[in-house]
Amino acid sequence: MSSCPSCAALVVEGTRFCSACGASLAGLFFALTEERGAGDRAWEPAKDGEHGRFTPGELLAHCYRIVELVGRGGMGEVYHADDLTLEQPVALKFLPKEFSRDEERIKRFRREVRIARQIAHPNVCRVYDIGEVSGLHFLTMEYIDGEDLGSLLRRIGCLPQDKAIDIARQLASGLAA
Repeated sequence: MSSCPSCAALVVEGTRFCSACGASLAGLFFALTEERGAGDRAWEPAKDGEHGRFTPGELLAHCYRIVELVGRGGMGEVYHADDLTLEQPVALKFLPKEFSRDEERIKRFRREVRIARQIAHPNVCRVYDIGEVSGLHFLTMEYIDGEDLGSLLRRIGCLPQDKAIDIARQLASGLAA
C-alpha cells in the first residue's frame, strides 16, 4: 500500500483516485513502478527449509527470535518471529537493503506505519511498530498463520461461489476500513 500525496490516506496500488480526498493517483503509481524497476517482483511464499537473511533461532533487536522465513517479494522479506518480551508471535517485514539507505523511502515507510496503526479492523492485519537491526529497517505486525489466497487457488482451483463471495466481502470490508 502507498499513501495519497494529497492527504496521506492509505491507497491501494492501481486505484485511480483517493477514496478519502478524491485526488488523482495516476502519477503516484506510475512513479512507484518506475522507482522499483527490477526489484519489483511478486510475492513468493518461502519453500520448506528456505531461509533469507536470518536463520531460525537467530535473535534480533534483543527481543525477536526468528522462527522462519514466510516469504519475499519486491518490497522485502517477511519472517515469523516470537516476541520474547510479550511472549507472542509476530511478523517482521524487512525493507529491501537498498531501500534502507534512502532517507526519503525511510520517511515514507514511517509515515505508512503511522497511518496503518490507525486502522483497526478484523480483516486488516495490525501493524505494531518499526525497528532497525544492522542498518535494516523493519516493521512488526500481527502474525496470521494460514494459507494465502494465491496458494489456495493454485491448490484447489476455483472457489465455490459462496466462499468466493464471502472472501470478496471480507476483502471489501478491510479495504473500506
